[in-house]
Amino acid sequence: MLADIFSRLKRPNSQSLMQAQMHFDKGVHLAAEGFYANAAVELKLATRANPEHAEARVELGLAYHKTGQFSKAIKAYLSALEIDPYLVTAFRNLGAAYDELGQFVDALKVYAKAIVLAPQDAELRIDLGLVYFNIGSYAEAIKAFKQAIDIDSHNSRAHYCLGLVYLDLGDIQMAFEEHEQLTGQNEKDLSFQLLDKIQLQSRQAS
Repeated sequence: MLADIFSRLKRPNSQSLMQAQMHFDKGVHLAAEGFYANAAVELKLATRANPEHAEARVELGLAYHKTGQFSKAIKAYLSALEIDPYLVTAFRNLGAAYDELGQFVDALKVYAKAIVLAPQDAELRIDLGLVYFNIGSYAEAIKAFKQAIDIDSHNSRAHYCLGLVYLDLGDIQMAFEEHEQLTGQNEKDLSFQLLDKIQLQSRQAS
């Protein structure tokens, strides 16, 4: 009985919820404009007005993330997951922050959890593949990128990343096939970037 009373006392009232949403909206807008420090101020106010606002904690983490404050970003993402353990965006961004810090084992664990929650999210497979790529686990990276392509055959990011792995492995022919995939999809920027890398490696090899 007492626990229920205390629980109700801790819950934000309607005015606090409105204030939280106002600060959240303002923070998201500021972040979209690139004013990340100001966005962080607003988003912290949102979490104070409504401590259960998991999305505000994710956006706060992103604001820290964009300014290179990865430890603070990780803390914000983890606090969001304490509120909502099924929040895929929190897992996605947490994995990226661990990756930035070189904490690759933690990043792999986080992406694996996120993929369980969102198995048809091609971008998560790509993010997972990039971590494997960073640690030189090429077979696992290729597997992850191909899984992304199985989900979304026109995913240009997956084809580009797969091309990079083949280049690292010295398989110029397979890298060129990924370039052709990008060309066929009219992804000119990524196609040219990959072709430049292929040509550079070909010159170095000759």
